[in-house]
Amino acid sequence: MTAQKLVIGIITLAGGAVGLLAPIGFVKWLLRTDPEEAGILTLFFFPVWCLLVVLGLLLGRRAGLLVTGGKRVAQR
Repeated sequence: MTAQKLVIGIITLAGGAVGLLAPIGFVKWLLRTDPEEAGILTLFFFPVWCLLVVLGLLLGRRAGLLVTGGKRVAQR
């Protein structure tokens, strides 16, 4: 594994983690303020949460490419 692939992989996973963990604060706030509606709102929020994880992964990959030189990783 080249250094470029390693850096891109680490930054991509970091972006995915940010996308995964960022909405947790919103859900905790929702549970504190309105616990009766929190269940149904969290259910509708789940697809948005998945999109945020994917967006975090894509932005992390883009950031990794910029850090390592901005070129695509060579395919095998």
